[in-house]
Amino acid sequence: MFEMDGLVKIEKNLVRPASVTVARAFMDDPETVYLIPDEKKRENLHHAFEFFISISQLGNEEAYTTSPACEGVALWSSSEHRMPFWAVLSANPFPSFRCGWRFIFCQMEANRIAENIKTKYAPVRHMYLALLGVDPSHQWKGFASALIKPMLKKLDESRLAAYLETQNMKNVSMYEHFGFKLVYHTEVLNGNSHIYAMLRDAR
Repeated sequence: MFEMDGLVKIEKNLVRPASVTVARAFMDDPETVYLIPDEKKRENLHHAFEFFISISQLGNEEAYTTSPACEGVALWSSSEHRMPFWAVLSANPFPSFRCGWRFIFCQMEANRIAENIKTKYAPVRHMYLALLGVDPSHQWKGFASALIKPMLKKLDESRLAAYLETQNMKNVSMYEHFGFKLVYHTEVLNGNSHIYAMLRDAR
């Protein structure tokens, strides 16, 4: 596990505020609106992210925030790590169902496709940026950069690659600024969402 200068490791007490931050970041995302068209159900999105972040803790992954105020959140995992089934059950997935069955099933299908893409286009050992979200009230203030740069510095020191997927074309240029290259793009969910796969080679 890496120690990240200037960042706060997300412990149990920060899981809830971190999940609220990420939910706010993705609340009006086109994919989220498609998956959860009911506005009231979208208010439950933080439950899904709380489950996701809780799993990362149990699986010994890398979850960081910018400060205890949780302006932004980043979640990294090693390509060598596989989440044990007991961790999924221990994190209590059931509150996520408040977002609706459509959200659950579509997410499972999108995740399956993304996993196949990752296997093909990122076969080398790498760290995977599974999640990056900044609260809308704090966007364009450098928090995304503050979350990404420390890990990339550690990866360069260890000569490890980095990989990510984003659903928004507008994010591609941001990640290119950090040295990622677009390696694959596809439409999913009947054209209602996209996967832009990006790889940053080891340096």
